[in-house]
Amino acid sequence: MLGVYLTVSAAALPADSGGLPGAGFFPRIIGVVTVLLSSALLLKALRGSSASTFVLSHGRVIGGVVGLTFVYLLLWGTGFFTLRTFAFLVLFLRFLVQSWRASLTVAAVLTAAIAAAFQYGLRVSLE
Repeated sequence: MLGVYLTVSAAALPADSGGLPGAGFFPRIIGVVTVLLSSALLLKALRGSSASTFVLSHGRVIGGVVGLTFVYLLLWGTGFFTLRTFAFLVLFLRFLVQSWRASLTVAAVLTAAIAAAFQYGLRVSLE
């Protein structure tokens, strides 16, 4: 349902503006991908003959990641995008039991790539 909602609601927004992606571009893409992936999961579940049970393990990790994401989104629009994103990614990877060195390296590379892609490639300010 979320994918359908994103796809339908993004239709009211401009898809592009002067050769650059508009406000409706990313919600539409995310909606379509969500619909496709959820449809594939539904078909797989309907074709499967064996019953499976839902087991929630690693509750601490799930709770930590959800809480961390909530705080990250709560701070959205407060500035310091690169610092906030770097800290989020480091802590996210630590919740997934990655080493400090790997977490710091991956977070630095991903944050730099995101900032460069949006600020220089798409000419969209992240602050």
